[in-house]
Amino acid sequence: MPNDSTFRVHGTVTLWRVNEKTGLKTPIVRKKNQIQVSWGFIAARQLGYRPQPNSDQYFISGMYFEYENLQDPESPIAVPAFPRTLSTDYYTNLTAPKDFLRVPLRIEPTLGIAESSEGAESLRAAGQGNQLTFFAQTAGNGGFNNGLDCSFSHLSNSKIYSAALVAMPRFDDQSRDVLFARTNFDIGDQTSKEASSQIGVTWDIAFE
Repeated sequence: MPNDSTFRVHGTVTLWRVNEKTGLKTPIVRKKNQIQVSWGFIAARQLGYRPQPNSDQYFISGMYFEYENLQDPESPIAVPAFPRTLSTDYYTNLTAPKDFLRVPLRIEPTLGIAESSEGAESLRAAGQGNQLTFFAQTAGNGGFNNGLDCSFSHLSNSKIYSAALVAMPRFDDQSRDVLFARTNFDIGDQTSKEASSQIGVTWDIAFE
């Protein structure tokens, strides 16, 4: 019998440039993420609590896109490593020229199978899955903290350098948000906002 330590949750992020007119997605980079400690709270709430009227439901329903407005759009952004204990307080403490976009998922997450899974064939035969795929993209023209004082646009040379996958029990109350996973993008993959496009993320989370 396998030891419990062989079971894990892990994720992979794909960063895209999304043409606003056609919806065409051009891939920029695919990389691993970091699962935050608070994912355990999200999982425990979803697995162990029966839904009650007006109670918070901690399903993953959005993403954060962290950006900085630059004088020179070619300038790299130095992004320090972050602990697994990082919480949403980090985001609400961002000050201009840095801010973040808080956006809902664009589509319902899809259920699939992580092909690396030991039980992939068994899952497929049973019509089951162990991987969720989420997609969101940048939207709006103002940061969550500073609004238009830290506008998100090509005119402000806004550049995305980090993203987070987030449980948002109530979209009208950011204080209830809980981080599931986060990733920083390497300097060569940091992506500037363009006039005719948005920046999207596909996030695969596997439970093995």
